[in-house]
Amino acid sequence: MVRRVFFLLLWVCLSGIRIQAQEINPLKQDELAISEIYKQILAETSYSRRDSLNAYFYRLLKEVLGKPGSFNYPFDSIRIGKLKSADSKFRVFTWNIPEPGGYHSYFGFMQVRRDDGSIKLIELVDGRDSINDPKNERLTATRWMAALYYQLADFKTDGRAAYILLGYDFNNLFTSKKIIEVLTFDANDYPIFGLPVFNVDGKYSISRVVFEFNARAGMVLKYLENSKMLVFDHLAPSRTEFTGDFQHYGPDGSFDGFKLEGNRWVYVRDLDLRNPHKAKPKPVKAPVEIKEPGFLYKPASTRKSK
Repeated sequence: MVRRVFFLLLWVCLSGIRIQAQEINPLKQDELAISEIYKQILAETSYSRRDSLNAYFYRLLKEVLGKPGSFNYPFDSIRIGKLKSADSKFRVFTWNIPEPGGYHSYFGFMQVRRDDGSIKLIELVDGRDSINDPKNERLTATRWMAALYYQLADFKTDGRAAYILLGYDFNNLFTSKKIIEVLTFDANDYPIFGLPVFNVDGKYSISRVVFEFNARAGMVLKYLENSKMLVFDHLAPSRTEFTGDFQHYGPDGSFDGFKLEGNRWVYVRDLDLRNPHKAKPKPVKAPVEIKEPGFLYKPASTRKSK
């Protein structure tokens, strides 16, 4: 009798384990495997071994993102950039790998939902070396102004959906960059980066905003949903003669922004972002009065990221 009870309990336990195993989402198993590889990448100190691990990580992630159900699966344990549009049109994944000399390589995938519900997987290829006019060029997925995307917002322009992507680029040992990117899709659901929707003082219409500043400085760039506004630190050079040499740029204590007006983003100076219960802060006066914002200048150095 005791043996019968024992075997009955054992059968119940094993049956429960089999049922639980059957209920595990196969994507969960994929996620755990990919997450473990990424942890190894972060812990690796050898550049060559890290690149090899990243190549393996890239192949596995590409394979998994092509599987049914992956578009709605969170992949929470994989600590790379993951953003999804509010209308569920697309999802974007971005990450970076440090390289010798202070440079970084960037990688990305985009899942795009077609009208029929199917998902198109698109590889984002770092094309920074070939971009000569980042403020105005329209780019494709194979020539991507690479960055780690951390915030996404949607808006309408000329009756079609468009999206703002805020990104960070470590760039090099001397400067970092933050980027306001505009994303639209063509008739075949391929991404197009860049659109002339940024209006600066009624004189300039640019397709992309790139801020460059000292690598040891921090810069605020964020989207405020309630006010439909992009806000950011005003960057200024530490001395007059450094105008346009962005390794000497940093926040001066004041804030500027772009406000959505119709289907355009209009540049606004000297925003008051104070807490209403506190006194207005006094911005640090820049050492030189610059009428045009720094993001309209080209870097003093022509050296490009790797």
